[in-house]
Amino acid sequence: MRIISGTFKGRILKSPSGKNDVRPTTDRARETLFNILCNKFDFENKSCLDLFCGTGSFGIEFISRGGKECNFVDLYTFTVKENIMNLNMEKYCYIFKNDAIKYLMTYRKNKFDFTFADPPYKYNNYRNLIEMISNLTEIFILEHDKNLIIPEDFKNKVYLNKKIGISQFSFFDFK
Repeated sequence: MRIISGTFKGRILKSPSGKNDVRPTTDRARETLFNILCNKFDFENKSCLDLFCGTGSFGIEFISRGGKECNFVDLYTFTVKENIMNLNMEKYCYIFKNDAIKYLMTYRKNKFDFTFADPPYKYNNYRNLIEMISNLTEIFILEHDKNLIIPEDFKNKVYLNKKIGISQFSFFDFK
């Protein structure tokens, strides 16, 4: 897995080995996702939240493309810490070893400009996740499988659904 563009372009990110429940987003999917976002938004001096961050690839790509800072949240933070340290990005990154919903329940600072979430395969709390994020971010990108049905009261906030490989991405605008 590598960083696609920006300051850290081409640098390799470590990925946990031997874990069946970890599925880092492919380079191709991340490249397509960021091409979509970069055509509409500027990341300069913007903040982001990377929920269920795993390797940290979304947040690290965001910083590489000019983002100001990123909060990384996951129950297992070893890999994201290692990737951030290997890139000497510590001054832009804040790591929280926490459950995503618990983090969202306690977060009380400024809104994020962008939030990325890539929950595990069998995640079953999408409604609560989307509802809590809607109050904390402007643009929300949710990676999910093809079977997810967006809750009715949030469908009008989805401005794009994009299938990339086996992944689905739903783009929400909560501005």
